[in-house]
Amino acid sequence: MKILAVDTSGFEGSVAISQDRHVLAERCLNAEGRRHAQLLVLEVGELLKSQQLQPTDIDVVAVSIGPGSFTGLRVGVVFAKTFAWANNAKLVAVDTLQAVAQQQPEHHSVVTVVSDAQRGEVFCNRYEWDADSQSRIATGELSIKAVDAVAESTCGVVTGPGLVKFADKFSEAWQQAPEHSWQPQAATVAELGSLLAQQGIWSDIHNLEPLYVRRSYAEEKIVKA
Repeated sequence: MKILAVDTSGFEGSVAISQDRHVLAERCLNAEGRRHAQLLVLEVGELLKSQQLQPTDIDVVAVSIGPGSFTGLRVGVVFAKTFAWANNAKLVAVDTLQAVAQQQPEHHSVVTVVSDAQRGEVFCNRYEWDADSQSRIATGELSIKAVDAVAESTCGVVTGPGLVKFADKFSEAWQQAPEHSWQPQAATVAELGSLLAQQGIWSDIHNLEPLYVRRSYAEEKIVKA
């Protein structure tokens, strides 16, 4: 089973191809100004070409659905749906924070993942290691909290793109993951996508939407007006 994985949840993005949880190739989207829309099709084409694959060789498309950048997530999900539909592939949706948690070694039994939600808040959730599936499973519900409240409420291993902005908040009792592992990677999205595919947890190509959690600031202003 060949999987094309897409992550456009942040300033940087990536795409990868895997087969049976083994990554064959990965490419970064060096998207200054979040130019994912311009780069994504080109990079996927180059990725397929590097493996001598045609788009129709892809069995499953795995896409990181958030939380993350409103614009980036929209670009990634629209691309994944279109690619899957055009090439008769299945579609799976991967929790972006779970992908970040998956990048931590299994000897950390539980990790907390944070992502910047703006206004001094973070999207956050905790994930524990599940030996049977060799993956991390959420221990609760995704939430939005004040970063100070998260930093003061618990301790342990913390990771995620939110540390780029808030690393200084998570000191003393916290163990920060290595910086190179804070951002989600398409290779990890592919790994989790493979597990979803094995379980038959498919997403609807026509109805899948990014996981925004709440409206953007601009949308909230319109609603209040």
